[in-house]
Amino acid sequence: MRTKDQNNYSDLLKVRRYDPLTLPKNEEVVFLIQGKVIGTLSNYVVLSGLPKASKSTYASAILASAIVPDFQDIFGLKLALPVGRKKIAYFDTESSPYDFYRGIERIKSFAMVNNLPQRFDAYNFREDGPGEIKAMIETYLQQNPDCAVICVDGLLDLCLNINDEVETKLLTGWFKRITKQYNILMIGVLHLSKGTGETLGHLGSATDRYAQSTLLIEKNKPTNQYILKAKYLRSSDDFDPIALMNFNGRWQQIPYAEPVQETFKKNKKS
Repeated sequence: MRTKDQNNYSDLLKVRRYDPLTLPKNEEVVFLIQGKVIGTLSNYVVLSGLPKASKSTYASAILASAIVPDFQDIFGLKLALPVGRKKIAYFDTESSPYDFYRGIERIKSFAMVNNLPQRFDAYNFREDGPGEIKAMIETYLQQNPDCAVICVDGLLDLCLNINDEVETKLLTGWFKRITKQYNILMIGVLHLSKGTGETLGHLGSATDRYAQSTLLIEKNKPTNQYILKAKYLRSSDDFDPIALMNFNGRWQQIPYAEPVQETFKKNKKS
């Protein structure tokens, strides 16, 4: 006698089986940098960097690029949302209310608009736990099928222990499931370790492994540039590094300069 679980798995096998007569839709590109493919629907992309490296600044520019006209980009960054799915959602898990609203003002400034369009939703989840955050994100996706892109700033708040192999495996499984089930691109912001320079813990290793693209943001202290580079790209060749500088509160793109390697001479004892 077949059990209920066996029947369920039998049905799943039928759904998962390769069918040569059922061709998938063409890959829908929604995130480009300098015309290079960075993110497509049913995938996720990671923005990584040390604390205070202006990860949120670059995330703001990417989000703002979805508001400006389709032919326009911001610093070479472009979210090109598909027809009929122009909604975008921003979930901030870290910022205080003041910083959250300041971040929204930065998005509006990059897009040169006075108000966000109705198709742009933004939420602050600072006081919520991992389970609540994931449940609210998925509830949003269920209620907004016209949403094509979400940004989660930051991913560390979606788990209790970033070094727990089981928990982080379940979380990356959740990333893979929601991006496929709701056919979205997820852009996640993740910190780097100050000690190793790599994405933090087992969560960082797992996101690097499964992300379509991992982008690196770093500060070049000698030149005071905030630089966006490609770390891992699955669907494209590398793009040229992008450098920004803050001039009295206004972010501007400037020519990229190679980091200056500082050398130190050891004092010799006489």
